[in-house]
Amino acid sequence: MSDFDDTFAGPAESLKLGPRGNKISLETRLNSKIVPQDLLYLDTETCGFHGLIVLIQYASGNGEIKLYDVWFHTFQETIELIEWITTQRVVGFNLAFDWFHICKLYTTWLEYIGRGGDPDALPVDSDYSHLAACEEAARRVNVCVKPRDALDLMLYARKGPYQSLMARDDIRIKRVPRIMAQRLREELENRIQLDGIYFNKRSDKEAPNWNIYDCKTVDGDPDPDFQDVVLKFHPDGALKSLAKHLLKAEDILTMGDVEVDKKYRPEEVGYAPFAMAIGRPGRWKWSWPDVIKFHIDHWRYNQRARKYATDDIIYTRGLHQHDMFADAEIGDDDSVLACMVGAVRWRGFAVDLERVKKQRDDAVKRSTTAPTDHGACKRWLAEVMDAVEFTIIKQRGTGKVILEEIGGKLDEETGVYLNQWTNEDGTDHKASIRARAIFDSRRAQKEVELYDKLLLAGRFHASFVVIGTLSTRMAGSDGLNPQGIISSKFVRECFILSDGDDYQLDGGDFDSFEVCISAAVYKDEGLENDIKSGKKIHALLAQAIYPEQDYDSVMASKGSKSGKDYYTDGKRAVFGLNYGGDANTLVKRLGISKANAENAFQRFEARYPGVKRARQRIIDMFCSMRQPGGIGSRVEWHEPAEKIESLLGFPRYFNLENQICKALYDLGNHPPKPWTEVRIKVVRRDREQTAAGACRSALFGAAFALQGAAMRAAANHIIQSTGAGTTKRVERRIWDHQPVGVHCFVVVPMNVHDEIMTVTEKSRSDEVKLTVDKTVAEFKPIIPLIRMDYCQGLKSWASK
Repeated sequence: MSDFDDTFAGPAESLKLGPRGNKISLETRLNSKIVPQDLLYLDTETCGFHGLIVLIQYASGNGEIKLYDVWFHTFQETIELIEWITTQRVVGFNLAFDWFHICKLYTTWLEYIGRGGDPDALPVDSDYSHLAACEEAARRVNVCVKPRDALDLMLYARKGPYQSLMARDDIRIKRVPRIMAQRLREELENRIQLDGIYFNKRSDKEAPNWNIYDCKTVDGDPDPDFQDVVLKFHPDGALKSLAKHLLKAEDILTMGDVEVDKKYRPEEVGYAPFAMAIGRPGRWKWSWPDVIKFHIDHWRYNQRARKYATDDIIYTRGLHQHDMFADAEIGDDDSVLACMVGAVRWRGFAVDLERVKKQRDDAVKRSTTAPTDHGACKRWLAEVMDAVEFTIIKQRGTGKVILEEIGGKLDEETGVYLNQWTNEDGTDHKASIRARAIFDSRRAQKEVELYDKLLLAGRFHASFVVIGTLSTRMAGSDGLNPQGIISSKFVRECFILSDGDDYQLDGGDFDSFEVCISAAVYKDEGLENDIKSGKKIHALLAQAIYPEQDYDSVMASKGSKSGKDYYTDGKRAVFGLNYGGDANTLVKRLGISKANAENAFQRFEARYPGVKRARQRIIDMFCSMRQPGGIGSRVEWHEPAEKIESLLGFPRYFNLENQICKALYDLGNHPPKPWTEVRIKVVRRDREQTAAGACRSALFGAAFALQGAAMRAAANHIIQSTGAGTTKRVERRIWDHQPVGVHCFVVVPMNVHDEIMTVTEKSRSDEVKLTVDKTVAEFKPIIPLIRMDYCQGLKSWASK
């Protein structure tokens, strides 16, 4: 198919974009480097997010940009185009989306021909209801479409400083005197100059970056004396935004400029991505068969829309040639997995629908055992709480975190609720019992929602963002988050995952993964030897917290419902230790005094000095504000590190946090002179101050909070990012068993946290397991204690 580009150039008028003006010079400038011809820049336009492809745009190397109108080419021509695409090294932006649609289109057209449809017919002239039926059936067509290689520029951008464009928390300066709030906002707007790319998704482009919000009193009313000043991010890491920022492209068309009229948006759901989930022939309920004709005509005839589509390839190719992407590697794990995620999402996994129906009925009953909406929960808890106890509800609501503070958090391993409220005699407080009942009813409601989605889809279409967090862990998307599915056995038994006589379910998870990574991070020989001997790090830390207990007595307390569970306290402390916690973390998590918590850390670090060195390294890197003279003394600034890397080299950047933290520090140290002329006094945190003084306290508080968050994120990154990268590498090696091109599925993997489940062709199961074992062993020089239990022939997701 060497002449494929000429054959599939599309209608001649599709490339006549009219006078381009500066665009010619821009395109020429962005296309100045020689690019191999087997690099295929690819993008698609679709009917909605989950309907069928309308337009495929692509270019080989430095070649001409092609706009391929899917509905005006025969079924067979499109099948051959996609087969040719698989022979190329594909470069795209958000390939998980585009490859999902490529797989969907290919199998749908294949199903159409398989049902006796004319391969030389044009889809635009076909019965759309028939095509929708083919779409629904195409999920069961055992065909995988896999490119020769891939590079996802969106994911590459998230590995560098542009990861700051991912979702992030607000920065809040708390309890600023009301008289100072506006002054503070204006000063921050002037001092902290942030690129507009961090706010591109904000509806009001002219609004200030910093906003003022009322604080609440204990009764929930606006505080007359104090307000919060908050920086809310609305970052935009989309292709066109990066093109404007990096390539200095002008007059950029956005989707809002060229999209099909909003009244023709299809009804759709991501977890059931096919029209038959919404409607039926004759009653499509505005799913894509009702509206696709408008999308077909729009992307074929609207010249601005076609210019937008052409620009997608211009900018993708331009970004790839930009110096920022000079080190982008074709075939990196994340890019390959992006195409895998798309292919696997469309195929879906099998679920036991009969079991789902039964468990849904049970969950409906459980969801009614306690109130679930906030108002009713508040009133129900008030019946068994005194005025002081009820303050927590009035101030912080009835969300999950609050319910767990009152009712305790269930430890799945031991079956014990941790830190629940108790009476003086040790029995459960009535509020604790009710909080758990509310939590259980709400969880049952979530179960019902999950079961309803599975019943609607008929399969489990697991959708992932390959770099979904700043630690590079995958995240769930499209309305059904695989990462958030309850780990209880009775829920996961619904997910049989494998179907077909030639396939079986294999999979497993890493054994004590975070503990093994922690040992590698700490590099403490004593700790490593203790873990090798079979001792649990949870029990070892519990010994430090409770020095009167020896290792055996701690282990004997595990799961105790009548006495103190020292082991579980140690387990909870380990999470604080690994993720940048300090003595205050132990106070909050275990209810012990700060002095005892500090002594516990000192004892543990004295026994394992590597732990102290590792923790101190994080502090030295990111503790930008220090008080050598102790609390209340002068605060000194020390330039913090720009980034920290996982054991595998994946960076987490802190440029943005450092910039804002320094600005808050500077403003707190040297406030504008007019501030000092405000003589009004306020009482903040039980301390009388001038309004300016209280404002400075708020600034330092926010700066220290930002610094603390950075230190915790850095400690968290080393462990979680190492785990994510390791799991992805194993998953990618499993996916390497899938042949390039168009073939039956050999492996269908899914990665959830530290576990990998794989529907595997039975005849290939042993070789896949050998690959898993070999890949895990390759990490031993970095994580010496690493181990994965990868099992074969499982009955369901619960069996592993």
